[in-house]
Amino acid sequence: MLFHSWYFILFAVAVVGLYYAVPVGRENAWGGKFRRILILVASLYFYAVWRPEYLALILATIGVDYTMARFIERFGRSADGPFEGLPGADAKANIKRRIALVISLCFDLGLLFAFKYLGFFEETWNAVVAPWMGKPLNLPKLLLPMGISFYTFQSLSYVIDVYRGKIPACRNIAQYALYVTFFPQLVAGPIERAPHLMPQLALEHRFDLGDLQAGMFRILQGFFKKAVLADHLGVFVDGVFNQVAAGYAMQMSPLDLAIAGVCFTFQIYFDFSGYSDIAIGIARIFGVRLMENFNAPLLATSIYDFWKRWHISLTSWFREYVYFSLGGSHKGRPRAIVNVLVVFFLSGLWHGAAWTFVAWGVCHGVAYVLERPWRKLPVRHPWLGRIKTFILVVLFFTVFRAPDFASWVNYMAALFNFGSFGDVVDAFRSAIWGGVAVPRAVLVSCAVGLSIWGARALITRGGTRGCIVGDEPGVWRWTWCLVYLLAIIFLGRFSGQGFIYFQF
Repeated sequence: MLFHSWYFILFAVAVVGLYYAVPVGRENAWGGKFRRILILVASLYFYAVWRPEYLALILATIGVDYTMARFIERFGRSADGPFEGLPGADAKANIKRRIALVISLCFDLGLLFAFKYLGFFEETWNAVVAPWMGKPLNLPKLLLPMGISFYTFQSLSYVIDVYRGKIPACRNIAQYALYVTFFPQLVAGPIERAPHLMPQLALEHRFDLGDLQAGMFRILQGFFKKAVLADHLGVFVDGVFNQVAAGYAMQMSPLDLAIAGVCFTFQIYFDFSGYSDIAIGIARIFGVRLMENFNAPLLATSIYDFWKRWHISLTSWFREYVYFSLGGSHKGRPRAIVNVLVVFFLSGLWHGAAWTFVAWGVCHGVAYVLERPWRKLPVRHPWLGRIKTFILVVLFFTVFRAPDFASWVNYMAALFNFGSFGDVVDAFRSAIWGGVAVPRAVLVSCAVGLSIWGARALITRGGTRGCIVGDEPGVWRWTWCLVYLLAIIFLGRFSGQGFIYFQF
């Protein structure tokens, strides 16, 4: 069920209407329970619309992690210290705790591997190992469940937090199921933590006009980013990279290729941040505050700064549950570098089952490590850092977008094949007047949409939260909402194209 579809809009309106139609408080003791059950059923239905049979996977994840968390808490009641090194009965309890944790990790990551990485493993084995051993693999082909990377990480964080003693195990399985399946952020995040989200879902929210307005404004901004900006940029990007995939990279203008790389960077930002805006807005209408997932990442002054601003929920997840678990920076500089590279390797692999995604993650990791001296310099002009970082981000996103390594190598070879000064001039003219055939309506929509977004960014001076609708005084807020609405109506592209991060 796509967020930017009439079916979802009708679904969301119906759920919100039923949610607030039931009073809560002393006058209706069952109101709060009914609301939570309603959201849970709606969330399960939302996921089942895609593939009903795959609902069993998310229910199995919920059941296993809920049970293992209860076991971890039960075995830890006699312990009064850390989870290791305790003598006697406590030591045995710690072993049982670890076993429960391992069961949860193996089950969740096993499902993730089977449905997301099994084909990738088969392709890698047949390409690298099979020619030497003469035993190619022929594994079953499984359809990737929508949102499995997101809800798996969210569920795992809960079990790990219970193991670390940060939160008590949830005793109500329905409440825990709601935490995992809450439909605004189920498919593509933000990846929430139990200490932040579960208490909010347990509250009996009363209707708040301010929350409704803020949520609607945020949803409107998300639709603008998706329909007016991302999908129009995608027309040009797809045209270029389809030709690259077909083997025509060397016949294309280098400037066309460069513009396509820049456009894809903006496309994926507007696409993903647009989804996050819609998810945060819908949750806000229910009185739930989801974490911000973006903070003007394209204005970052370094790769380090970029990952503090881009997909913040995923970055914080890897930092908390992988980087710190590996020892962080407490075991010396060489070990810290290895830990950083491991995190970025896994981050790339998380995004997709292909070596191009791994390369994208490793490129960021290497740049993260190499630019450390840069970050220590007293830079008087932060725009130098912004320009350098933007160029690196664009180059790295080209491997993210490329269908395979061969296409990306051809893309890079053609990109830097400018030749003589005359060739550069011809490439510029080709990009402006010819190049890839793009409908004039697409160009106009992109120009107008980017102008609107850029004007608002300048007026709000970039905004520490990436120009969030609803932060300005009333007149400005309603003005921008009107501008967004008119842009969506007259310039929006409603081709049914899903969000890019739905595939992860």
